[in-house]
Amino acid sequence: MGAQNDTTPAGVRLRMTYEAQYSPGFVVLPFAGDVGGAARQIVRRDLEFSDRFEMKDPPGGTPAERPDVAAWRERGADWVLQGALEGTTLTLTLHDAVYGQVKGTGTFSLPGRGERGFRMAVHAASDAVVRWATGQPGYAASRIAFVTAGRGSKEIYLVDSDGEGTARVTSDGSIALSPAWAPDGRRLAFTSFKGGGPHLFERDLATGGERTVSGRDGINITPAYAPDGRTIAFGATVGGNTEIALSSGGGFRTLTQSRRYENLSPTFSPDGGSIAFVSDRLGEPAVYVMGVDGGEPRIVSGYQYGRRGYSTSPDWSPTGPWIAYSTRVAGVAQIAVVGPDGRGARLLTDRGRNEDPSWAPDGRHLVFASPDRDGSGGLFVLDTVTGKVRTLVAGRGFGLPAWSPVLARATGGN
Repeated sequence: MGAQNDTTPAGVRLRMTYEAQYSPGFVVLPFAGDVGGAARQIVRRDLEFSDRFEMKDPPGGTPAERPDVAAWRERGADWVLQGALEGTTLTLTLHDAVYGQVKGTGTFSLPGRGERGFRMAVHAASDAVVRWATGQPGYAASRIAFVTAGRGSKEIYLVDSDGEGTARVTSDGSIALSPAWAPDGRRLAFTSFKGGGPHLFERDLATGGERTVSGRDGINITPAYAPDGRTIAFGATVGGNTEIALSSGGGFRTLTQSRRYENLSPTFSPDGGSIAFVSDRLGEPAVYVMGVDGGEPRIVSGYQYGRRGYSTSPDWSPTGPWIAYSTRVAGVAQIAVVGPDGRGARLLTDRGRNEDPSWAPDGRHLVFASPDRDGSGGLFVLDTVTGKVRTLVAGRGFGLPAWSPVLARATGGN
């Protein structure tokens, strides 16, 4: 895509550029024993959604015991995936059609078809295939938490990375906001008004058990877990201001000390040593970075005196180099990224209103919310390398998405 003039008062010139990259051809052959093709369909779609390959569809027919890899190479396939499902064991073999050799093979234990966990186990096998082919992590075996607005209430739901398997988390008939995943993928922190004021809770997703993280007077909002899984940062009312606070093992301390301005929406660096957050200390919301041990915050979303800016909702990439955030361009919210040092700011969207970005565990894809994109709005997944966007959940009333870490890893693969 071409460059777009920056009309956001960020003090940096945002340009939206995506580099054209070669996508190797990839064919997923029919899996032996896969009645109805359910396992193959999941794997094929996961590989397509990885945005790393150009998918090729094989003609109909029965699975071949020894696929003609050379013939597929002549048809434009660089990779050929062969599979077999025997009982609850999925065997996958990835052929490198360019060099005529096997790149990876493994057997994966699955729950029975239709049983809970079947789809996630196949997603994990798909991630193994991505790793064999590229050496990079996949993200198929993950979920997205989000908020759905109903009549006078907002509840938290989950959906798989491919848009399937929607599940409800809260049923409080109240307002639930800002879900955040623990690093182990087993817990969600979120804000709820169900007890009166906005308090902070943690839900065990397996048992449904819940504990109060902070029921302090005032607000307790926008939680984020530290990499240690024990510390939660959030925006809390302290001395009449909203400060970034840290809760760990029952302890409480403030990280920021304000004078008539607000701080919220923290997000940790992968090593846990730094934190990005939103503050309006210069008059308009902007994204700052500071060390968790204190120090002077530094603005990274840019600032120019006398010009209005509005940058919110930062999320630090799990792989480190980028912070995604929402910023206004010509008065409309768009998704951008910037380095932790404030360099390399780049616009990622320019159509519709787009907000609340959250990184996938591969550090390449983002999920974001839009009330009007493609006419109906919804939740969307963006590939930050190619610029491809796909719909995750369509419709209005969906927001505040949060992408989980990898929830299942394949066993038996190599």
